[in-house]
Amino acid sequence: MCSIPAARTRFESGPGGATLNLHMADGVEIGPGVTIGVNVVIHQGVMVSAGVRLGDGVVVGRQPILGRRSENVAPPPGPTTVGTGAIVCTYAIVDSGASIGPHAYIGDRACVRGGTRLAEDVSIGMCSVVGRGVEIGERVRTQNFCVFGPGVRVEPDVFLGMGVQIVTGTMMSGAPRKPAPVLRQGCQIGTGAVILPGVDIGQEAVVGAGAVVTADVPAGGTVVGMPARLRLLDELATADS
Repeated sequence: MCSIPAARTRFESGPGGATLNLHMADGVEIGPGVTIGVNVVIHQGVMVSAGVRLGDGVVVGRQPILGRRSENVAPPPGPTTVGTGAIVCTYAIVDSGASIGPHAYIGDRACVRGGTRLAEDVSIGMCSVVGRGVEIGERVRTQNFCVFGPGVRVEPDVFLGMGVQIVTGTMMSGAPRKPAPVLRQGCQIGTGAVILPGVDIGQEAVVGAGAVVTADVPAGGTVVGMPARLRLLDELATADS
């Protein structure tokens, strides 16, 4: 890895003659074969591994700025890592202390907050928000405009359709009212579904599009509606006939 020893702004000629406005702070480490777009900002303590692609306007290692009335305490800056072969698309933001796994994909204008851990081959859709301390397992796929509240845990091989919201009950100040939801391995969440605080979605379960899930879903179960209710095998057979 090559180390960038001091803060600097570099103006270079990129592909097609584009001018790169690249800012790198102290202690940034860049691996071989990294591709960096125009107007990229890489903050202190970031490690970018080999073969990573950072799109135009990407910000990595940002320390969040709290609102004037916020009672939260800003977390201290932490190491930020972008794993081998990962892709961070145009205008995406990766906060300080986040870990992006190898070959992960962060879509355009998505935001990954501090303390989040994305495992290998995770795909986060365009304009999605991944809250503080979220853990997402291998090969998870999310479509665009999904929201993960702070502390959510998603096990491997989960699929989320467009606009899914996973709510944690965490407010701008104060402790969470219920535990953050957990999505178990291989479950599938339909477009526009809302998962409320404290809910556990079982392994290989299916949540229908637009459902509002207020209670746990058993492994292999299917829920639909608002509030979501469990569909029994005979109902599913009737619907398919």
